[in-house]
Amino acid sequence: MTSLAQAFSAPFRHLPPGGVPLSPGDMLAACGTAWATWRQGVLAGQEVLEHLGTAVGRMTGCRHAFAFGSGRAGMSVALRAMRALSPNRNVVLLPAFTSYSVAAAVVHAGLRIRLYDLDAETLAPNTGDVAAQLDDAVLCVVVCHLYGYPVRTAELRTLCRAAGAMLLDDAAQAMGARSEDGQAGTTGDVGLFSLARGKNITSVNGGLIVTDEAALATNIASLAPWAAISGSVAPAHADIVNDVRLLAQCVALWLFLNPRLYWLPASLPFLGIGTSRFAPDFDIEALRPLQATLASRGVSRLASINAGRGQVAGELGQRVRHVGGLRTVRVQPGANPVYLRFPVLPEGGDWPGDAVPEVPRLGMVRSYPESLQDLSPLAPYLLPGPDCPTARWLAATLLTLPTHTRVTESDMDAMMDALASGAGRNRPGAMAAAPQKGGAL
Repeated sequence: MTSLAQAFSAPFRHLPPGGVPLSPGDMLAACGTAWATWRQGVLAGQEVLEHLGTAVGRMTGCRHAFAFGSGRAGMSVALRAMRALSPNRNVVLLPAFTSYSVAAAVVHAGLRIRLYDLDAETLAPNTGDVAAQLDDAVLCVVVCHLYGYPVRTAELRTLCRAAGAMLLDDAAQAMGARSEDGQAGTTGDVGLFSLARGKNITSVNGGLIVTDEAALATNIASLAPWAAISGSVAPAHADIVNDVRLLAQCVALWLFLNPRLYWLPASLPFLGIGTSRFAPDFDIEALRPLQATLASRGVSRLASINAGRGQVAGELGQRVRHVGGLRTVRVQPGANPVYLRFPVLPEGGDWPGDAVPEVPRLGMVRSYPESLQDLSPLAPYLLPGPDCPTARWLAATLLTLPTHTRVTESDMDAMMDALASGAGRNRPGAMAAAPQKGGAL
């Protein structure tokens, strides 16, 4: 008799590009929290949120922590809290190659955007671009640790202080990573972590904001008093409909992150799985107590999760070195990446025929197909600034490989075959030079 495992054999195997699976224990704990909140009300929910606040404080060393229903909601509130301290400043400097949700949060906060370019080798900010644009209109600079590769921030902090601006340390993709300057997410005036489905840990969705600045914490608390999870916690009310919906999403994550089943949601275009969207119209919502339970459990095993990703990334790196025509992102000295994904680039600058060797079935996909300077819906909110050729090149060429624990040796071998074909191995001179621009951190 054919087993279920045999029925979903190789032709149906489809690796998710990212994500960390929830365990049955996670879902049982979330159900228990939801039930306690429905039965006991405010106190049960408040206790769970306080527990998360303690875990986040222990992890980051920051005195103030806030939890939101999404990372972009947390960023929007943090930016408005900054604006309350500097009402005459309304410009945010963003990397031109980053998640569209970052730009959406800035627009949601009612602010304007200028862009800076990145270093092609490390994905670190181009400090020359940043310094040239830091004037008395700039409220803050956002630095992003893309794909879990932490970048140094000391020079950015110095530049921001000199210009009277603030630094937002966006570690949405790098929870647990460290640079030479400290833990990602804790080296700025405000730090951000994401709890979305494709991040280091997940509570289905969600975001955490941390800060050591008392004035900023006061402003965030005044804008979203229910978000504080360190110190006093606002009441967490029962919401049966939302809790049931979240529990259903937990079950879906548990089921469909399995490579034997992921082909099903991946084959439904209307779900938009893995698609980057610029959507500045969103609600500012609270993190539900059951999500706080999932997040707390994730924080407790974050080191183990990141170590597993690091092991897969190390094996991918060894294999890539044996495939001609490729290079990887350079880790900065003293840094400890967490490898949310494994970026690969053509060594000479372009893939042969300008065809990025995406293989969705193997989780080999691009991230942001356009740099922010070329994103049409964002154009009305962009202010003039320098051209960002490296960001445009990264959007056109950077390919990412999955690093989660569902990746097998056979998967990695298949990825290398695809890369060898896409890189034009043994075809020297087929690719142009990558754009170079100085000033990286």
